[in-house]
Amino acid sequence: MTAPVPDAEDPGRYHPESAIREFLVAKAASAQTPEVMTAALKTAAVHERWAVKTAADADAQGMTGQAPTPATIAELTALAVPALLPPDGRSDGAEKTVWQLTATLQEFGREADGDYHMVLADAQGNTMIGEIPNPGDITSPSYFATQITDARTAFDGHFNLVEDISAPSAQAAPAPAGTTAFREAGATVTLTGLGFFDFAHGQRGVAPNAIELHPVIGITFTG
Repeated sequence: MTAPVPDAEDPGRYHPESAIREFLVAKAASAQTPEVMTAALKTAAVHERWAVKTAADADAQGMTGQAPTPATIAELTALAVPALLPPDGRSDGAEKTVWQLTATLQEFGREADGDYHMVLADAQGNTMIGEIPNPGDITSPSYFATQITDARTAFDGHFNLVEDISAPSAQAAPAPAGTTAFREAGATVTLTGLGFFDFAHGQRGVAPNAIELHPVIGITFTG
């Protein structure tokens, strides 16, 4: 019997006024929704839960001294999506856990919000996403600001990227020197990051349950 795929697209998981909920409802009714409207709703949706994505939420404060929990991509992508995903806080379980995993970094690119989007894979072909925010785009004090900055600097150093991580992406170049929209990597990495459930909106490498390490707060290149 095939295991059920975790559902990451239930609008009921989000606050009634959530931009994600509004987008998912519009997507389900796409035949009646103008494409330009759906695109605008998607833009708003992907920027939701920004405090959680940058570890600036109150729940992240309690995670600052937490030892990382080892995991595999297969284990993380098999987790059930929580019934509720708070707009400014974390759901119990995976989102309140600091995870550590070793995987292949297949490819990466920089998104419009400044994050490095990393597609991670294991030997069985399971994939999930890890994201390192640009410190200059963190709008509220992050409880992991130093670790995020160190991870971003280590990433840039490994791939010889040049960027100003102190400036918001809107004021910077479209992408750091040396990157393209997406660049193949093929590197073995060990990542430490906070668990985060996104929603599936066509992003590269998204897991069936849309779990991510977001933000990544540590990265080591081992091959």
